[in-house]
Amino acid sequence: MTLAPFSPSDPPRIAARADFAAEQKAAGDPLMGPERPSGLCWTLKAGPRRWDRPIACGGIEPLGHGRWSGWLYASDLSPRGWALVARAFRMMRIEVGARRVELAVRAPAVAGDWALSLKACGFAEALGLKREGVMRSWGPDGADYYLFAGVF
Repeated sequence: MTLAPFSPSDPPRIAARADFAAEQKAAGDPLMGPERPSGLCWTLKAGPRRWDRPIACGGIEPLGHGRWSGWLYASDLSPRGWALVARAFRMMRIEVGARRVELAVRAPAVAGDWALSLKACGFAEALGLKREGVMRSWGPDGADYYLFAGVF
C-alpha cells in the first residue's frame, strides 16, 4: 500500500464500505465530481504503482482560526491500511499546525448499522479524537452524526 497525492478521479474508483457509500449518496456525491476538496488531501493505493487501485482517500479542510475538518472515503481497510490512514492524518495535522480537528461520524439509523458505526467511532478515537456529542439532524438527509474532535 502507498500514500499518494489525491486526484479527483480517485473516489469513483474506490469500492467503498456501505456506510461511506451511503453518506456520499446522501450528500449528493460531492467527491464524485470534478472539483477537488479544499485543504490537504491524499489517496491510499493498493500497491506502489501509480495505476494501482485506490482504496481510500481523505483529507483535512480549513474551518478558520486553527480549526480543521477531517473527511475520509474508504473501502473496508486492513489494520495496515488504517495505520497508513492514521499516519496521513497525523502528517497533515502537523504540516498545517492544526489547533483543533473535527470529524463527523454518521450515527446508526437502524440496528443493523451499529457494527459499521462502532468501527468508524473506534477509528476516530484511534486518531486521538474524543466524542463531544450528537449533532441532531446534521446530515444532508437529516441523519444524526457524532462529533469527534481533538485539540493538539
